[in-house]
Parts: sequence; structure tokens; C-alpha cells
Amino acid sequence: MFFESRGVTILQVFVEIRKDLYPSLPFVLTTVGSFEQQPPVKRIEGFDSHQFLWVRHGSGEFCVGGETFTLSAGEGAFFRKGVPHSYSGADFGTAWCTFLVSDETLEYLGLRDWMRYKIPKHTEAEMDTLLSFARGNTTPLSRSVEGYRFVAEFVQSVFFQEKSPVDRVLRYLEHRYGDNLTLDEIAGEVGMDRFAFCRYYTRERGVSVMEDLFRIRIAKAKRLLKYSTDTVESVGKMCGFDSPSYFGKRFRETVGCTPAEYRKRGNGT
Repeated sequence: MFFESRGVTILQVFVEIRKDLYPSLPFVLTTVGSFEQQPPVKRIEGFDSHQFLWVRHGSGEFCVGGETFTLSAGEGAFFRKGVPHSYSGADFGTAWCTFLVSDETLEYLGLRDWMRYKIPKHTEAEMDTLLSFARGNTTPLSRSVEGYRFVAEFVQSVFFQEKSPVDRVLRYLEHRYGDNLTLDEIAGEVGMDRFAFCRYYTRERGVSVMEDLFRIRIAKAKRLLKYSTDTVESVGKMCGFDSPSYFGKRFRETVGCTPAEYRKRGNGT
């Protein structure tokens, strides 16, 4: 379920009402949302889910693990389920994602009881996409898949650095696929001029970077068509296709049917 408010406190939030799904599903996205003005929080016994939270504007004072520190816009903290913590501030906004997953998975992801971090520049867009997805015509299983993808990629972006320029570019494309990217912008992400970069990328991948970008855009479009309630035109724009007719043409060439037909098949109609 989800709810919205245009009041001072809550902007929008998704809440999973079927928490009994865990451990039937390997990952359960329990909440995702944002506060325009974050109210004070004091959890003596911690929260009932694991939580990523970051500051969107202003700053707040956080207390966890015997430490007190201030987080400003672009900074965040992770708390494991059951870890006591609190945070408050005069005027700051937050965004968050909470979930249930096994301790073994947390260990695999390298997540300790609590951690501080700086969010990558693409996090806000990814967060909005996840929220839009969760609020759409989705199922607990599809939210499990998308939620885990978000968390895994978030952890990878925040706590690990890709060494290969190709890996860095692929991650960049995964997060910027909806933008009107140029070769100069993409090459600049790894500090290369576009001509040298194009030769390097094609040699390493066997396809051009624009072919990879197109592949990512179509994959994202298929997922949104199947699991969201956005219009076909909106899906195309979200995936970097400004022209609805061009989106339909390229989608049909690649998938073998129109976006509308693909959506009907996915919904069993």
C-alpha cells in the first residue's frame, strides 16, 4: 500500500503491509519514502527492519553506537534491524529505504551494525524510480527483486569502487539511462576523450557504448511496462526516448512487439 500527503511532514511513502512475507521471500522491501521535514526519531530498541537513510536538505544530529554526529545534505547512515539509534534536527529532510533480509546477506554485502556514508549523485533518481515502481501495479515478488537490486547497487556505489573503466561506465549508464547522454559526457566519467574511449570500450566489450546504453534502456522499459502503471509514453521518456514513435519503433525492432503489446502480455491480457 502507499499514501501521500501534501502537508508539512510527509511527502510520499510506500509501506509493505505483508511483513509476514519474510522469510518466504529472500528480500522484502518494507518501506521507501521521504520526509520534507523529518520529525524527531528515538528508537531505544532499534527499528524492525534494516534501514538506509540520508539527508536531502538541511542537517540533523544522529546518535548511534555511543557516537553523536551531524549529517548534512548528501550524507546518510545505515542501521541494522534492532540497533538503537536516534536523530533530530530543526529543519531537515530525509529519504529512506527499509527492508528485511538475512544476516548472511548483510554479511555478504559488508554491512555492519551501523555505517555512515556519502550518497552518489545518482541516488536521488534511483530512489524516485524505486518509489514509483513500488507504488505501481506491482507484486511482493517483483518488489523483492527491485528492492534487492536497489540495495545491492547502492552498497556497491557507496562502499566499493569499480577499478575497470568499463565497469564504471556500465554503472554510470545504469543510473543515467534516462538522460540525453552524449559520448563526451560518458567518456568524461572515466577521464578519456571520446575517440580513445570509443575504441577502448568497443575493444573491451565487443559492442559500442551506445549499443550498451540502448540495451539498458530497453531492459528498463520492459521492467517498467510490466510492473508499473505509467503510460507507454511516460515509460519511453523515463528510459531516454524523447519521441514516442521512435520508442515504439526501436522497442518493436528489439523485442518483436510494441510496448503496449508487451504490457498486455505481461499482465496476462
